[in-house]
Amino acid sequence: MSVAVLQAWEGRFLSGELSDCDVVFFLEPECAGSPLMGPYALSTQADGRVLVGAPLAAHTRILCDGSELFPAELERWRVAAADADGDSGGASCSGGEGAAGADAATGGAEAAAGGADGARPAKRQRVAAAAGLAAGGGGRPQLHVGLWAPGERRLAEALLRFMYCGVLRLSTMPDLLRARPVALRLAIEGGVQACDDGVRASLGAAKAAGKAAVQAVLLDLYACRALLPDPDDAAGADPTGPELRRDVLTFIRAAVVQRCKDMYRAGGAARAAGGAAPAGAAAPPAAGVAAAAAGAAAVAGAGAAAGAAGIPAAAGAAAAAAGASAGEQPGSSSPPLGELLAFAFQSVSSILQEVPVRMQLLSLPWEAMEALLASEGFATDDEASVVLLVAHRRHSHMKNKSPQQVTADVQRLLRHIRWPHVSDAFLLQYAPHVSWLGMSFERAVWLSMYARATTPEQRSTMERNAVRHEQEQQQQQQGGAQAAHEHVSFHLDAPGHRAPRRPAARSPGVRTCAVDAKELVRVQTGPVGSGKQEFSGATAAGGYFWSPYVCRYDGGVGVVLGCNTHTYDARQVTPGTAFPGKDVVLSVLDSEGRVAHSRPYGSANGGTGARIRFTGEAPLMLDLVDKAAEGEARWARYLWAGKLHIRVEFRS
Repeated sequence: MSVAVLQAWEGRFLSGELSDCDVVFFLEPECAGSPLMGPYALSTQADGRVLVGAPLAAHTRILCDGSELFPAELERWRVAAADADGDSGGASCSGGEGAAGADAATGGAEAAAGGADGARPAKRQRVAAAAGLAAGGGGRPQLHVGLWAPGERRLAEALLRFMYCGVLRLSTMPDLLRARPVALRLAIEGGVQACDDGVRASLGAAKAAGKAAVQAVLLDLYACRALLPDPDDAAGADPTGPELRRDVLTFIRAAVVQRCKDMYRAGGAARAAGGAAPAGAAAPPAAGVAAAAAGAAAVAGAGAAAGAAGIPAAAGAAAAAAGASAGEQPGSSSPPLGELLAFAFQSVSSILQEVPVRMQLLSLPWEAMEALLASEGFATDDEASVVLLVAHRRHSHMKNKSPQQVTADVQRLLRHIRWPHVSDAFLLQYAPHVSWLGMSFERAVWLSMYARATTPEQRSTMERNAVRHEQEQQQQQQGGAQAAHEHVSFHLDAPGHRAPRRPAARSPGVRTCAVDAKELVRVQTGPVGSGKQEFSGATAAGGYFWSPYVCRYDGGVGVVLGCNTHTYDARQVTPGTAFPGKDVVLSVLDSEGRVAHSRPYGSANGGTGARIRFTGEAPLMLDLVDKAAEGEARWARYLWAGKLHIRVEFRS
């Protein structure tokens, strides 16, 4: 369609020219108590339905062409008009708004347009039939659109305008993210993709405009972080949401890392003269000036983004002004650095399981890492996994920095470990064996008992006794007496000692890896105990890395879920059992993708766990179809596309 035609149709939007129906916006019953947002007044019909603003004049053909919702609404109106015995006043449809009713009404319209055979007609035929229904009597159709909040009407109008001209007149990040669920509910063809394109265009425009614009968009995204799509909805109502979320988080992480580098590089001399800035502190005053400059640059950045998305600058400014009047724009104050880092990096597992994210974390200054651990938004499955994160950073930096400097930096991070929330399985069995953690057996036992104290009075008593114990030790050392045992420091002054439990991280879900048949043959022909092969994408859980591997055993080849502890650099073998979670199952799949063998490893589903630093116990042995067969034919039962597939399912 030519640009002139699109402009002509857009000109008719809201004008009423040639319109043949009205769109009536109302609040869904469960949302009728929402506070007023925006300039639209509320009114209540006789049937109790709360309307948002005046009806909007529209065109049946365009609405029915652009969304499957409106043919169903038109059929509802026709049925309601017929029930009113042809009342020429244009009765309003009062039927239910449920998905089942919509499907049934759509089916009725399709059957009426498709003839007696019930075959689904082409879209143009269905639209023509709907238009015929509208012209056949019953007055002017009223098509109802349910909203979850009054402020959504402005977004719904922008999406309806998009149906007329193919251009989404929204430019601000909050508007684009709020419009996505509205486009999903209205089933507007191309509406969600237009919102996604607008978000990506804004990110691209900010990158092109420079650091100030990037930081302004970062603060915008932080302010509307609750609007980001759900990461687990790929197979649900929002199939493009997880991909958009990944793109946005990639942008956010890069922006936060750059913010940290600029902040600590610029403040390096000041910190050397006056001491390090406190962890989690907001940006210094100079950064506030930069943030103000970033806010000014954001206007230019938003204009550039609007241009990239095909949005006129004036429309973008109008949308921004409307958003500000509705209280939708983020505040001017910058959030604490630690919360920005927690927003960018989400959780321990998301860092350790994705190589690009892990590399970004390793590039952060130590002060930024300290701010991340001090934040209240950083999620984890167990506090022991935060210890694993510190161990991984220490292990990687020991290669290119002096041991003394790394040790000093690690000790600063360890003060933010929330030891009372570390699981007993890690605290009592493994932590005392890792020398650089400084965790004595006496302190581990004390922390375990401290975590079980049920009242503040009990904890206060334990703290007083711990302080008294430390003072007695110091007096013995000063008097030259030989202490009966090693000096124990309980670190009651550490910030992490009294900090609450961190938010719970999302379950890793299902992780699958594949082993080439040639690798199975190599393992099978090797000596017993050989062929151990760990796979990329190891899962961090409970303070350890977990990864399946295949190995040669006396009876053949088996699969085991291994517990990896090399990152800790422990000097001695440590006994004990580790669990990857409460309900975790290791499975070997057959050639049709079904479970051939499985074993629970969780602590709450009868699982066996894994021996710490011991491997090869109780493997899932692979059955041979024909022991006399050679090569890949031995594993025919399991091979799919020439590979053996192993699945680890974290159910909780």
